[in-house]
Amino acid sequence: MKRPVPVMAAVCLALLPLLAACSPDAAPQSTATPGRTVTAAPPAEPSPTPSPEVQDLSDPDLGIVFEDVPTDLTGDDADVYTTVATFQVEYWRTMTTNAVSPAFAVIGAAEISTLMEQIVATNVGVDARIGGVFRTRLSEVVVDGDDATVVACDDYAAVTFEDADGPDTPESAGFGEPTLKTVSLTRQADGPWLVGASVPEGTC
Repeated sequence: MKRPVPVMAAVCLALLPLLAACSPDAAPQSTATPGRTVTAAPPAEPSPTPSPEVQDLSDPDLGIVFEDVPTDLTGDDADVYTTVATFQVEYWRTMTTNAVSPAFAVIGAAEISTLMEQIVATNVGVDARIGGVFRTRLSEVVVDGDDATVVACDDYAAVTFEDADGPDTPESAGFGEPTLKTVSLTRQADGPWLVGASVPEGTC
């Protein structure tokens, strides 16, 4: 099988989930009147604990699973994580449909759209059909002012590969080992984080 083209650079749209926090309600006070017994009202149920800002973007229908999704990221850290997670989803959608995700027209620079078009053209050229389950783990989120980095580990072990010659294994397709990459981002003047590069660092 001719090897499908993986992505080596990426741009993502920062999604900013806004989750409202609630304060616990105070328990009602009880009063007593002489000659009359009053039963105190039961304590009010505590309000739900606010959800973390980071959301698990795993999609069983699409076939992407995010592993070890952090629950303690907030603010810029959460935005950066979600930006890279969003790109991973749209990258995998592109790989499995052999059509550039429409999201790249919004979330990607011209160079990124060109890269995705090249990936699709190469895969279509060898009649590549990619499916199964793509697992990815994003970690080591570091924000330094208007710059940020995220380490991604992409696992293709449960991905299926097929071309005009028939099915193939991840190993012979060139995806036998999990790949490590460092994703760099820059905060744009209007607020969203923009992924500038995705540099392969070997295996993970």
